[in-house]
Amino acid sequence: MVVGVLLAGAMLGGVQAKPTGTQTLSVEEEQQFLYYFYEAERLIRCNQIEEAREVVEFCHELNPNDATINNYMGLYAREDEKEAEMAYYFRRAYELNPKEYWYNYHVLLLQTEDKKVQQQAIKQLTALAKTDKRNAELHEMLQQAHIMQKQYRQALAVQDQLDSINGYDAMSAMQRYRLNATMKNNKQAIYEIERYLDIDPDNYQFQVFRMQLYEQTHQPPEKMVPAYEAVLRMDSRNIVVMNNLAWNLCLLGKNLMQAEELSRITIMREPSNPIYLDTYGWIMYQLGDCQSALFYLERAIENSGEKVEKEIETHYKEVKKKCK
Repeated sequence: MVVGVLLAGAMLGGVQAKPTGTQTLSVEEEQQFLYYFYEAERLIRCNQIEEAREVVEFCHELNPNDATINNYMGLYAREDEKEAEMAYYFRRAYELNPKEYWYNYHVLLLQTEDKKVQQQAIKQLTALAKTDKRNAELHEMLQQAHIMQKQYRQALAVQDQLDSINGYDAMSAMQRYRLNATMKNNKQAIYEIERYLDIDPDNYQFQVFRMQLYEQTHQPPEKMVPAYEAVLRMDSRNIVVMNNLAWNLCLLGKNLMQAEELSRITIMREPSNPIYLDTYGWIMYQLGDCQSALFYLERAIENSGEKVEKEIETHYKEVKKKCK
């Protein structure tokens, strides 16, 4: 059962639950409550979740002001798909012990589409975060809440605190990249990827991200070439990267023989690909072989189908004009 996993996991993975709200009980009522409270704990720890249900419900009758029991009642209500009861019990658990039982209640608040309710959750989570500065899970939820409200700068500020808790790693770098990219802050997004690659240059995923980000932001060939080379070192059979590296080498006007070699591999593997044929034809033109350039550019047009890429057509016209 799902709720069984949740309850047992909450108990076994968390701190020892402590009874609360017994101040209004008589000595006899308090003793009775404590007996059944710890019996519920025992059953949950033994994964006897359904057996614990009746004990938890009886505990709630004896003492409706215990935070742990209200939290358990909320978990059972969630299992029974009783949303109103679930919301009530999770809210009550949070009110009684906000430091321990903030999670389930704020998950509910953030799941609503009501922006005002989400903003309320952010205020409460921010207050909790100020008093529990080393709680990574709490800060992660606060960050997610900011993202839901499109408060990306605030989300980045929370990431600073998360880094002080967890340390700076690939996940941190990726989150910083995503937030900056969402804000269209491309310069900073690129910086975050490059910053992590300085630490872990053999990270293939980040090398690909850098390459793609350079492409999206139309970086000059001087930056594109090393980005493509880095990816190709890790993925030597990637002909898309081969083609793009060859093209950028050609744009630089340097290492044209290397560009020709790379481009030749791509047309050997995909001899009907108009993009690869165009690249090879243009490289041959840069090398001064007009007849070969025309041959491959004509093949690029022939293999383009009904719609010829404008760049291919432009290359063909220029080469045909200058190679009469």
